[in-house]
Amino acid sequence: MKDNDIIRHTISEATTRNWKRLHSDGSGRLMSRANKQLSTKTILPVEYFSNKANIADIQRFVNFCKEQNYKVEEVIYSVGVKLLKEAGILEKPHVAAALKPLTPLMDLKPLVPPPLPKDENDLLGLLYQCFLLEGEKNRKGSYYTPYEVARNMTKGLDFSKNQTFFDPCCGSGAFLLALEGASPKQIFGCDNDSVAVMIAKINLLLKYKTEVFESQIFYCDYLKQSFKYNETNISYDYIVSNPPWGAVIFDEKGNQITTRESFSFFFEKAFSQLKNDGLIRFLLPESVLNVRTHKKFRQFLLENTDIQSITLYDSAFSGVQTKYIDIESRRTRHALSQQDEIRITSWDKACLIRNEKNIKKACFHLTNNLNFNLLSDSDLKKVQKILSIGKYTLKDSIWGLGIVTGDNKKHLKTKQGRGFEPIYTGKEIDAYGLKAPKYFIKYKRTGYQQVAKDEIYRADEKLVYKFISKNLVFAYDDTQSLVLNSANVLIPRIPGMSVKTVLAFLNSSTFKFLYKSLFGEIKILKGNLMELPFPEISADTDKRLTQLVDEVLKGDVVAMKIIDNEVAKLFEIPRA
Repeated sequence: MKDNDIIRHTISEATTRNWKRLHSDGSGRLMSRANKQLSTKTILPVEYFSNKANIADIQRFVNFCKEQNYKVEEVIYSVGVKLLKEAGILEKPHVAAALKPLTPLMDLKPLVPPPLPKDENDLLGLLYQCFLLEGEKNRKGSYYTPYEVARNMTKGLDFSKNQTFFDPCCGSGAFLLALEGASPKQIFGCDNDSVAVMIAKINLLLKYKTEVFESQIFYCDYLKQSFKYNETNISYDYIVSNPPWGAVIFDEKGNQITTRESFSFFFEKAFSQLKNDGLIRFLLPESVLNVRTHKKFRQFLLENTDIQSITLYDSAFSGVQTKYIDIESRRTRHALSQQDEIRITSWDKACLIRNEKNIKKACFHLTNNLNFNLLSDSDLKKVQKILSIGKYTLKDSIWGLGIVTGDNKKHLKTKQGRGFEPIYTGKEIDAYGLKAPKYFIKYKRTGYQQVAKDEIYRADEKLVYKFISKNLVFAYDDTQSLVLNSANVLIPRIPGMSVKTVLAFLNSSTFKFLYKSLFGEIKILKGNLMELPFPEISADTDKRLTQLVDEVLKGDVVAMKIIDNEVAKLFEIPRA
């Protein structure tokens, strides 16, 4: 596959469209988003080490093997055989049978590398990851689960009544190794990586070295192929997995979750193989909680499963910025209620429990996108109160995106010359007012990649707001100024409210609390803003809030506090 073919299969359609609009083939600076997917470097998976003191030894071993030009299959097989021999089981018939498909590797010359540490939970899996290219890992969305996380996700599982366990993306077997109380005959797994399957099989032989068994780990593509134990429509008591993230799947035929996100397809198929009252627990990117793209996934969980818990991990995989969570659900026939509670657990980077609480499932039904808002009872009641009093929204308002020049260095100047006018970025937007501009532009709308209608920028009154922000930050503008794409424009249309009164609500502590509670994103999105509720107010209240905003614009800080109190009072809640 050519590099550009890879990009088309791994970069979003929106990005591809933008490249075309800029007449780019993806080979210039816009390639930055695809760099990881084409990267040929390797990354040391620090989070997968059981003992961080082994990092130097493992790195030394990997460097030696690369210098000798050993293939990764050779290294893994040779080390695996060495471990089986040291465990005293290499010559056992069932072990020989498990290794038989690998006989082409039997004639390899023995490796003479530096010594390896013996106190790693999954030495073979760790070594394998050290050889994998960053681009390959990124394209496949394949990152192995740290032992402490795998242990947490499998603890407490009962195997006393012959319950079965299945991992459809087992990799080197992180979850299989973490199981307690299960026999190898109760464990099933598959993966589409032949080396990973080899590792998982060897790992099980080492884990159950006193037992005689045939491994039930299979090499196949779970989404496209069946394997021995699928063909009998077997179902499982427990399905626990860390599926690929970010890999785009285009075939949506027959699936309820139509996001094209790989993990959603794995979850839906795995859930179909779960026994009644069985448990399914998947490790997922944190974004599944509130990103709009994953609405169908959240909807599937709410309509088909009984969510038991969500665990938040304060960590990310090496080479990946996204933090991860796990969601545990059951397949149940019981009627579900929004008053039912689920357990929320937070882990710190040392893999210690930092916080535990229970929340009501009603938290998941507060927004159109079914965001999984993890609110305390008191915050939930406050949000519900605000939503109940709201009568109007911003859906009938006028919206405008900031200008995308396509080349800021070319179009923007730091000094105002003849024919140039101010243009504001998100950094110059302060609560209520605009700071002094840092950039100037000679405006010519046909020369830019993206531009709103002139009447939006040139409106007599408008609000401009930061696009990237932890809080709502809106400023009033009556100077008909331009904004860049780190800022957007709103011309509000709320019955009985002036533009300045709407500004008072949007900048209030109540709305900041509400936005963070409902959406929890650092992007201030139009779709989210359109869900914010505005109450019906009297003409006197509108006049009062407008006057208070005028006082704030003149520099009266006390007026901001009064606005906060006035808005909270209108929603019948304590000041947020």
